Amino acid sequence: MYTTGVRTTSLAPMLAENGTAGVARALSEPSWVEVKWDGIRAIGTWAEGRMLLHARRGTDITARYPELTADGAPFLPVADAIVDGEIVAFDVHGRPSFSLLQNRMHLTRPREIEREVVRTPVVYMLFDLLRLDGHDLTGLPLRERRTLLEDVIADLDAPVQIPPVFDDVDAALAASREFGLEGVVVKDPRSRYRPGQRSPSWLKLKHTRMQEVVVVGIRPGKGDRESTLGSLLLAVPEPDRRRLRYVGRVGTGFTDRILRDLLTRLEPLRIDAAPLDGVPVLDASDALWVRPEVVGEVEFANWTPDGVLRHARWRGLRPDKRPDEIVVES
Repeated sequence: MYTTGVRTTSLAPMLAENGTAGVARALSEPSWVEVKWDGIRAIGTWAEGRMLLHARRGTDITARYPELTADGAPFLPVADAIVDGEIVAFDVHGRPSFSLLQNRMHLTRPREIEREVVRTPVVYMLFDLLRLDGHDLTGLPLRERRTLLEDVIADLDAPVQIPPVFDDVDAALAASREFGLEGVVVKDPRSRYRPGQRSPSWLKLKHTRMQEVVVVGIRPGKGDRESTLGSLLLAVPEPDRRRLRYVGRVGTGFTDRILRDLLTRLEPLRIDAAPLDGVPVLDASDALWVRPEVVGEVEFANWTPDGVLRHARWRGLRPDKRPDEIVVES
């Protein structure tokens, strides 16, 4: 639902399923391939000359990105619109960096936000248009929504951009790997937009295996990390969504700033007993348990036969996800 007076949106973004190159190639001829940006999903609501931003779960993140929303931000030449896209930070080599974006995505104090706008600039990569001048576009095919989006955004400068669409799955995958990108998303150009649904009409193909996880415990740090934490104990929901399954621990990928931030978030969640069964004795021996509320993301090599993440490395927090929204990657 969308109302111009209050300028609110309850639209949840459409989601992609995991796929393979073979299945993705069969979606359409020619193919419709977009870069998979390593950022955070954001629904943008444009009305009364201002942009509001909401994360995947509906959290209002407008104030965190003033270069997109405050006075002087890009001005859309329409009365109202709802757009879908990804907020991305780029490293010095021009590659999307989820770790850099962590410097922005949790800030709430205006002075800190203002400082990081300069230190960590972002780009809003738009790939869909859901509403335009009072008209619901979700029932239109993707190719038509894209044409309308290009018309709306045509004369805007950074930090709002429309990334290109490619027509060769294999070439796009090879190029994204060569440039160190996360992967690609292949879409059926005839697809309607289905808010909040995960659809086989959109398939994500990733080079690096990644898994969303919920933090269930802390193992104290030693040596240089004695004052912070050594590793996090992780879990994913069981298929019935009523219980959690232990999937191992992660102790690498943290900066000093991330360690401090994690401790600040996890300390108030401390509990006396483990919130799940099945944690190996060695991992549980010195664990400090927490309520399973904080969701993060790790990259990993593969799953062990007993369902544990092998060679996990921390990528960052996912405040846009709830524990029950975690999907176990195959």
